[in-house]
Amino acid sequence: MNDKQMVPGSSRRAEDPMATLVSMTSGIMIPLMVQLVLSLPPWNSAALAVDPAERSLDAYLATWKLDRDSRAALEEPSEWNSAKMGLAIRLLARLSLAADDDEAAWTAAAAAIPAAGDRFVRLEGRAVFIAPISLSPDDAELAGRGSLDLVRIQTAAGLIDVLATATPKQWPRWRTIAEPASLIGLPVSTAPGPIPTPSTDLKQPDHWPDEPHDWLLVSRRVAWHPPTPLGGLGMDYGLFDSVKDGQKLVAGDSEAFYAMLAAVGRDRRSSPKPARPPADVVPMIDPGSGWFERHRGDPVTIEGTARRAIRIQIDEPLRRTAVGSDHYWELYVFVPTGLLKVHDRLQETYPVVCCVRTLPVGMPTGQSINERVRVSGFAFKRYGYQLPKIKGDPDASPERQETPLIIGSRAVWKPSPSTAATTGILGWIFVAVAGLVALLLGLAAFRSAADARFRRNLQRRTLPDRIDLP
Repeated sequence: MNDKQMVPGSSRRAEDPMATLVSMTSGIMIPLMVQLVLSLPPWNSAALAVDPAERSLDAYLATWKLDRDSRAALEEPSEWNSAKMGLAIRLLARLSLAADDDEAAWTAAAAAIPAAGDRFVRLEGRAVFIAPISLSPDDAELAGRGSLDLVRIQTAAGLIDVLATATPKQWPRWRTIAEPASLIGLPVSTAPGPIPTPSTDLKQPDHWPDEPHDWLLVSRRVAWHPPTPLGGLGMDYGLFDSVKDGQKLVAGDSEAFYAMLAAVGRDRRSSPKPARPPADVVPMIDPGSGWFERHRGDPVTIEGTARRAIRIQIDEPLRRTAVGSDHYWELYVFVPTGLLKVHDRLQETYPVVCCVRTLPVGMPTGQSINERVRVSGFAFKRYGYQLPKIKGDPDASPERQETPLIIGSRAVWKPSPSTAATTGILGWIFVAVAGLVALLLGLAAFRSAADARFRRNLQRRTLPDRIDLP
């Protein structure tokens, strides 16, 4: 090979000035970087952890200039005005933007009213009045809604007025009520607060209570706990306002779904008294009946055959903490319905989706099972999903089906007798039958022999003693 001939990729790169410069720089920088890394202190996650004081509610509000000193105008004894309302709306808006884990920590540290500094308080009492407060265009843009609700609550700490973002829709506005309620909120003032004014189109509304409040709070939600079995377990029925029937589990269902899973876990009764299975399940499965709109949260018991039992993992740490578990079970239970026509098909069973916290020990699980179960829980929603396509017809559009979704604590398994047990029982039955047959045959033989002896004796008695020949 001629000396002027070059091997591609070797000599040509060696003669490139830029390549030579990069190579020299790399040869110097790489050892320096290695030495720098080796000189760093060992990794310590605690050194990078944020000081808990910097994540406190006081520090968060001070970051947005909403600390107690910055909110001094709310404590002034003057009448409520637009400036105070704007400050309260800013406070609510910033609280709604806080990180979920921070809000959970502030909620866990909630104290009784009055609390020192900026700190959440926990209240329980009876809501006696609720009325909307219309917002100005600027305030509505900041709040993301045209009005806020003001709730008067009677508590052991006195009369509390709560300016809240979310309240139960079933509570009648401008009417005196008496509903069990609870909340986590931030006290902002003991001075006069807002007074709702009814619109002129209302017919004979009740007026806002004349007695002044003891405290004014702001809160993201006022919870409702009606005197029902589920409400007695701590379920907030106001969360049902965002549940959407006829769909899968969507974003609006999440809070209510996990709150129900947590509530059924608080039932510590060893033998709860469940509701009886409905005599007719057709209203539950009929989308046009509106059953769930009237019975959401009611006790329900389902009995049938579980064809599927799948373990569902709860990935979010806050959800796990709230529920008290890292998973739940999803069962498809086929209940007898009588003869129905569904999607042009005749059937005598219908699937009901049951989500439970635990399954009995030893119960089979998976995509294809056949086990008798009983589930006592509470009605959640009408769950909609797509059926698998029919094989052999790729052009057919998938059909949708809607079915009840029930949430309960546990499933009761009614296992069928095992093969060995069945064989043993049959064996004992065969032995018993064989023994009975043998006994009957023995009795029959004994009776036949006795009858023969009796006939012989009878014949002897009827014969003459002697025969006289002629």
